[in-house]
Amino acid sequence: METKQAIEDRHSVRVFTNKDVEVNKLKGLVKLAQKAPSWVDSQPWKIYLVRGKSLAKLKELHLKNSKTDRSAAPEWPTMHRVNWDEFPRDNMAKLNLHRTNYLTKDELDSGWAEAQQNLYYAPAVFYLTIPQNSSNWSIYDLGAFAQTLMLAATDMGLGSMVAYEFVKYPDEIRQILPIPEKEAIAVGIAVGYEAEDHINNFRSERLSLDNVLQIFD
Repeated sequence: METKQAIEDRHSVRVFTNKDVEVNKLKGLVKLAQKAPSWVDSQPWKIYLVRGKSLAKLKELHLKNSKTDRSAAPEWPTMHRVNWDEFPRDNMAKLNLHRTNYLTKDELDSGWAEAQQNLYYAPAVFYLTIPQNSSNWSIYDLGAFAQTLMLAATDMGLGSMVAYEFVKYPDEIRQILPIPEKEAIAVGIAVGYEAEDHINNFRSERLSLDNVLQIFD
């Protein structure tokens, strides 16, 4: 697949099939993502792949925590959207409006929420960490790695989903995965085959270049 095509085709998959993804294919994604640049080639990331029985246990824990409305406690603090700067806050509001207009009430009230609570029914999830003692540059590097991983997945015919949902309960993750306390559980990315579901047809809009780009000759 051409790079441009992979960028255009990649989107958030919120419902996956239960079809297994070969572990060698998943390992290949990580190998490609390692081509991502990093500060002084520090390559600060560690990757934990969970699938099979381990993922089933994690999903069970996550569903229980979600159903009981347990308070989230991510290792990277979140900020309420009202406290964000006006520009990104307005973009989030437009996304919510677009989603509300696109999905039916039943899809919003049950389908969307159930997919989140079940970790999008993904057959495989990558957890990405960096050392707790990291600079902002390492956070940038991890973002580059994550995007490269997802584009590589698209190239291989796989869907992907990066979401806060995966990291909102870090203690449940540490029950399943041997992640040292010195590493921050930063990002979770689901990978698998996209299900035929109306929710998956939702596409968030992108701003026009006039809103984000300034050119000085």
